Amino acid sequence: MKRKNWIMTIILSILVLLTACGPGERKSQGGGEKADTSKFPVATSNNDPAVKDAVLKVAVVKDAPLVGLFNLAFFQDGADGEIIENFFFDQIFEVDENFEVTDTGVATLQVDVPNKKATVKIKDGIKWSDGQPLIADDLIYAYEVIGSKDYTGVRYNEDSEKVVGMKEYHEGKASTISGVKKIDDKTIEVSFTELGQGIYTLGNGLQAIALPKHYLKDIPIKDMEKSEKIRSKIVTLGAYTISNIVQGESLELKANEFYFKGKPKIEKAVVQIVNSNTISSALKSGEYDIVIQIPIDQYKVFKDYDNLQILGRQELYYSYMGFKVGHFDKVKGENVTDPNAKMSDVRLRQALAYGLDVDQMVNAFYSGLRERATSTVPPVFKKYYPKNLEGYPYNPEKAKKLLDEAGYKDKDGDGYREDKDGKPFEVKIAAMSGGDIAEPLVQFYIQQWKEIGIKAVLTTGRLIEFNSFYDKVQADDPEIDVYFAAWGVGT
Repeated sequence: MKRKNWIMTIILSILVLLTACGPGERKSQGGGEKADTSKFPVATSNNDPAVKDAVLKVAVVKDAPLVGLFNLAFFQDGADGEIIENFFFDQIFEVDENFEVTDTGVATLQVDVPNKKATVKIKDGIKWSDGQPLIADDLIYAYEVIGSKDYTGVRYNEDSEKVVGMKEYHEGKASTISGVKKIDDKTIEVSFTELGQGIYTLGNGLQAIALPKHYLKDIPIKDMEKSEKIRSKIVTLGAYTISNIVQGESLELKANEFYFKGKPKIEKAVVQIVNSNTISSALKSGEYDIVIQIPIDQYKVFKDYDNLQILGRQELYYSYMGFKVGHFDKVKGENVTDPNAKMSDVRLRQALAYGLDVDQMVNAFYSGLRERATSTVPPVFKKYYPKNLEGYPYNPEKAKKLLDEAGYKDKDGDGYREDKDGKPFEVKIAAMSGGDIAEPLVQFYIQQWKEIGIKAVLTTGRLIEFNSFYDKVQADDPEIDVYFAAWGVGT
C-alpha cells in the first residue's frame, strides 16, 4: 500500500471465473486433487440469438458489504475493481496476451523513445455514457486529479513522478503539469523524465484512465471519493452504467447505447453481492449466469458441477505479508522508518518468511490454484516475470538461525523466543475474515511460527471484517505488527 511503511512477502493467485449453463447436479467423481490450471480456457462464446428481455444475473462473492467506488482512479476493493473491469471499463487502452498496449481500445499510443515522449490519440466517435464526446481534456484531467495534493486515492506513486512536472504539481509548486500537453481536441502529448519498457504495459507514469471532466470538474478533488458521481450516478465508457443501487448489496445496470463496441445485446444486468458460505448452493441451482471472485478454496466443491463452465488464468494480483516498520507522516506526505519498531530487524522479517511453508499451504487450502511468489511481478507477465528469483522458500532451520543471530532466543524454555532484551516477545497479526478457510489459514500461520519459536496472536483476538481491516491498516494501528492482504497490479 502506498501510504504505509511496510515490507512484503508474497504468494500469487489464479483467477477463477464461472459461467453457468443452467441447473445441474454435481458429478460423482472425487475431488481435492491439485488442479491442472493449463486446462482452463480464458474465454467463452455463445452464438445463439439474444434472448428477448433477458436479464444477466451476476454474483460477486464477497463477505463484506460492497464499498461501491466505481472509478478507476479511486477504487481499492477487489470487488469494485471486478465490477469496473467487467461493466464500466474507463481504461482508454486495451492490451494483448502479454499485457502490452494495442490499437483496439478507445485511444492509440505512439512512443518516441529518443525524446522520451508519448502521444495519445482518441479515436473518432468515442462517447461517454451520457452522450458527451471523450476529449483530450478528459485524459489530462485524469493526470490532474491523480497528481493533485488533495487526491485521496492510491494511484499516485513513484512512477507518476516520471511525468515531467508531476512532482512540482503534486507538491503545489505548479498549477499545471508541464509534461502533459493538449495537442488538439483528441490528442495529448506526455513527456517523461525517463522512459522504460514499462510504458508499453501501462507503466512509467502513463495514465490509462479517462475522467469525464464535464461531469466531475465542479467537485473538489478532496471530496471526489465521497461523491455519488463516482459511486451511484456514474458516467462511463463501458458497456453498462448504473440504473439503480442498493448500497453495499446490489446494482441494477442498463446497457450503454454509446458503448464504442456497440450497445450490448442484453439490455439489463443485475449484480449481487453473495456471501462465500452460500455461493456453492447458488451455483448448483443455477441461480446466476456469471460468478465473479469465486472462492478458490471452494474449487474442489464446484469443479464437478455439470452446469458450469470454468474460466481461469493467472491473476493480476498477489497476496502478501506486510510488516510495520514505521509510520506515514501525513504532513510531509512521506514514510518514516522507525529503527526501533518491533519488526525493524530484517533478520526477523526474513525468518518469518522462511518459516511459512507456502507450498504446503497452496495445496492444502487452495487445491493448487495458487503458487508461491518470488516477485511483485506476477508470472502472467511472461515477458517481464523474473524467473530466476528464489524468494523465500520454506526453510525453518534457516529461520531459526536468523532469529538466533538477531538475538531472539528462548531463555526460559517455554518454546517461545524472548526479544533481544530477554523480555517476552509476541507478534500481533491482522487478517481478514471471510470464507471457510480464513480461520484455519491464520491458525496455520500461527502454528508454523510456533515451530520456529515465535509466538503470534491475532491483534483483536479474532479475524477482522474486510472494511474494518483496511481502516486499521491505513490508520497505522499500533496494535498491528504484521498483516495479510492482497494487491492488484493492473496492466
